[in-house]
Amino acid sequence: MKNIRMPISSDKNQILSFCEKTFSWGDYIHEVWDSWEKDDGLVIIEEDNIAVGMCHGVKFQSENMIWIEGIRVKEEYRKNGFATSLIRYFEKIANDCDIKHLNMLIESENIQSLNLVKKLGYQIISKWNYFSLPSKNNSYGKIKFESIDINELNFKGMRFVDSWRWIPLTKDNFENLYSSGNVLCQKNDGVVQSLGIISESNSFDDTIILTIIFGTCDDIYKMTWYTQNLSVEKGYSKIRILTEKDDLKMDSLGNKFPFYLVEKTL
Repeated sequence: MKNIRMPISSDKNQILSFCEKTFSWGDYIHEVWDSWEKDDGLVIIEEDNIAVGMCHGVKFQSENMIWIEGIRVKEEYRKNGFATSLIRYFEKIANDCDIKHLNMLIESENIQSLNLVKKLGYQIISKWNYFSLPSKNNSYGKIKFESIDINELNFKGMRFVDSWRWIPLTKDNFENLYSSGNVLCQKNDGVVQSLGIISESNSFDDTIILTIIFGTCDDIYKMTWYTQNLSVEKGYSKIRILTEKDDLKMDSLGNKFPFYLVEKTL
């Protein structure tokens, strides 16, 4: 019999034992388990008192969204409805909290997961690309960015990435990001033409993230060079660049990994 519950101390080793080769490059659950366990968003699914799967969800009440992540099911228990039960669990929480949107990110080559969420009513709303970049000083010095007023943007459809969660950009969180110096803006004749957001991951150690929301190639390179210098200044060794653009080309930029952002509206 399936049962979903909060984690206990013995779950960690059991779950991590089958979360080592989830993707071609490995997995990240070992990096985030402790922080996820502390924020009360982590749940375990078990059968006959054996932990066979996990999932993490985060409520963004003011953004009207629950972010679902880290769905893992032990191989011999797959295709038996465990992943569906975990997703339905967070859909019920969304209903109970009057939250209308559920989002998750799925690797483009993960056809099995894409087919599953489509059956559950999720739709692909955008395709994003992930690039890695080493932290190092570059020769471009201190790049200057423009000031921006909140009324200069139409926030509809805009998202920024924080701890690998694609969060809707709203006036409230934009003001917080801007006051912290995390908004990178370039203008042409006083009109915003490029926009990026810097975030420092709360779940992933030693990582700084640059979300390129939109922009020209020249401005995107400036944002990237700025982030590279900033990462050294702040002591980060890992830079992650997330963008809907396909054609980023610069020295030291890692391979492109595409993902789909999917959404269900209740």
